[in-house]
Amino acid sequence: MGDAAEPFIALDEEALGELNSSAAEALLDTIDSLRELQVGEIVNLPQIIVVGDQSSGKSSVLEAISGLSFPTKGDLCTRFATELVIRRGPETKINVRIIANSPDSTSPRLYRRSTFNRETLGEIIREATERMGIRSGSAKRFSRDVLRIELTGPDVVSLTLVDLPGFFHSPTEDQTREDKRLVGRIAKHYMVQPKSIILAVVAANNNLANQKVADVALEHDPSRERTLGVITKPDLTATGSQDERKYLQLAKNQESMHKLKLGWHVLRNRPEGREKISSVLRNEEEDIFFERGAWATISPENRGISSLQKKLSRILLDHIQKTLPSLTREIEISLSSRQRDLEKLGKPRENAEDLREYLFEIGTKFKQLARDGVEGRYTSEFFGGLYDDREARKLRARIRKLNTAFYVTLVTKGVDRKINWDDDRTCFQEEKIPWEFDKDEEVPEYLVPYLKLFEGVTEPGEVDESDLHDELEQLAANNRGMEFPGLPNGDLGFQLFKMQIRPWAEIANLYLQQMISFARSFVEELISHIIGSDERTTNAILVNYIDVFFENKHALVKDKLQEIIRPYTESYVPPVDFEFHSALLSATAKRQAERYADVLLENFPAIFTDKGGKGLTRNLIESTFLEDEAVRGSEFGIEAIVDMTETHFEISLGTFAQNVVNLVAENCLVSDLNTILTPSLFGRMSEDRLRELASESEEVRAQRAVLQHEIDILMEGLKKCRQSRTLQRRD
Repeated sequence: MGDAAEPFIALDEEALGELNSSAAEALLDTIDSLRELQVGEIVNLPQIIVVGDQSSGKSSVLEAISGLSFPTKGDLCTRFATELVIRRGPETKINVRIIANSPDSTSPRLYRRSTFNRETLGEIIREATERMGIRSGSAKRFSRDVLRIELTGPDVVSLTLVDLPGFFHSPTEDQTREDKRLVGRIAKHYMVQPKSIILAVVAANNNLANQKVADVALEHDPSRERTLGVITKPDLTATGSQDERKYLQLAKNQESMHKLKLGWHVLRNRPEGREKISSVLRNEEEDIFFERGAWATISPENRGISSLQKKLSRILLDHIQKTLPSLTREIEISLSSRQRDLEKLGKPRENAEDLREYLFEIGTKFKQLARDGVEGRYTSEFFGGLYDDREARKLRARIRKLNTAFYVTLVTKGVDRKINWDDDRTCFQEEKIPWEFDKDEEVPEYLVPYLKLFEGVTEPGEVDESDLHDELEQLAANNRGMEFPGLPNGDLGFQLFKMQIRPWAEIANLYLQQMISFARSFVEELISHIIGSDERTTNAILVNYIDVFFENKHALVKDKLQEIIRPYTESYVPPVDFEFHSALLSATAKRQAERYADVLLENFPAIFTDKGGKGLTRNLIESTFLEDEAVRGSEFGIEAIVDMTETHFEISLGTFAQNVVNLVAENCLVSDLNTILTPSLFGRMSEDRLRELASESEEVRAQRAVLQHEIDILMEGLKKCRQSRTLQRRD
């Protein structure tokens, strides 16, 4: 990582010393050890980020806190994020590296330094700027790359400071609108992290309304719990001016729009032209400034670098204590996620037995989870929780909703022409559906998206009963055969029936195509879940097994539907005699009863008056017709053909729907899903085939190594966090 051969680090011990305290030692050691373990590469750790507008004095704030000399002028204004990680350790050393985040970055990841003192930082930043491609004449002005400087020594404090590029409002020759957006993205990356303490720097010599940082900090810390405001350049405001009064109000945390729970702090920067004066002299001049004038009214704990260092120490300690439980949970979650990913990759696969065992586990899990999905047992994590919206994985629930939508569509749209009855006869569709289908608000909400899958089905036409009679009389006259006078040709009813069921094939085809789509998406998600990120094996199984299975099933389902629908469309398909006879008799009797009841009611209304249970009712008339044997053979003209066709349609529709669902969808497709991949399939497979399906790619090997490395880091980090929490509870 870096040189350890007697390098020299000379930091300002006075500047850093205030950040040490015996009470903070255990917690700071914990965070320090997590950084040393590189846990910070995986989860966010507590850190202090310094943000502000350009020329707000950020660099001076950083220098005052750390004792290091940050560049403050010219081309060396902050053009990228600089992470300064200072940590204690038995050896004194420095590591400098560039973390490449830019797509076009060619920056070396690591370069060496053997010496360091407070003036060296400027040299490092200049060199990093050049390595990132930010140089005179270049179109690149800012970079997403990160400069990380890690300083280790026995006499320093564990602290992470992040210097971010300053915000600016208007583009110039040196800073474009795209640069402005890039600076915003860099700042957001750090400010949005809940474990970052935000030092929002504003300059007292610039109107607060012109400085963007306060609004950006509020955006990422809406509760204002982790933002500490820092006011710089108080000596540059005119004595007694409106700006001075405004910033004094802000410094006292009395400005209503910018009150912060951590408050505001005032620092006096090194005067322009005297940037090289020592820290001791800088602090003496600052103390003198705050002893007189309006700024002397600011409480001593809210002004000056010495009190800021103490304040940061307390804030950092409190923040670590507050965030340690959530940090522990975050590490636990990241650890569990990586362990699951590593488990999905399986053990390293070196020989045929390793490959077979890997595929055997895939087949075992697939068979079980596919069966669970088909049977509606959603206990596995694959299916999500009770309120999880991963609907595609809960296959049986999806199938049942699709079945209902299929049946409703058959009932409402599965007829060539709806008959508008001349009497009060109830429409067939109204009897079968428990709501008025033309009113969306009465349709169950869960069913609406499934019904929309059938929106493309043509709406049926309509015909009045009287017009249909006239049409059928003409057809009966033109198609007379050897039947007795007064009776229509017996084939006429079957021809009318075949006309009426013409939409069935379209609706059933649409239903089955959607069923195949649901089944396929379920299987593909299941395969991806089981295999994880091993894309090579996933793609091999999809191409060699999943695609082949659904191609075959598509042809089988198509043939089976033709087999089921052929008798209805091409030949004689009588309903069951007794069921048909009973239903037809009921329909005919009701028609006759309604007719005679209307005549009696119109001419003899008095006989319908109930007198001690002896009055005539419509039900009595209907039951009388049902009991009269003569009704069964009476008036078998055109009306009988309509009744027979309608009765045949109603009885056949239910049977057809059941056959499509059970014999086609379930029997030919759904019930076979768990047979696509089985352990036995791989038990008899050749070695060449095993390698074709399951041999590891270089990407998988690399991913396994990365996951194992991160798991080791997180496990050790979790151990450190738990030890620290145990010590806290004892205290």
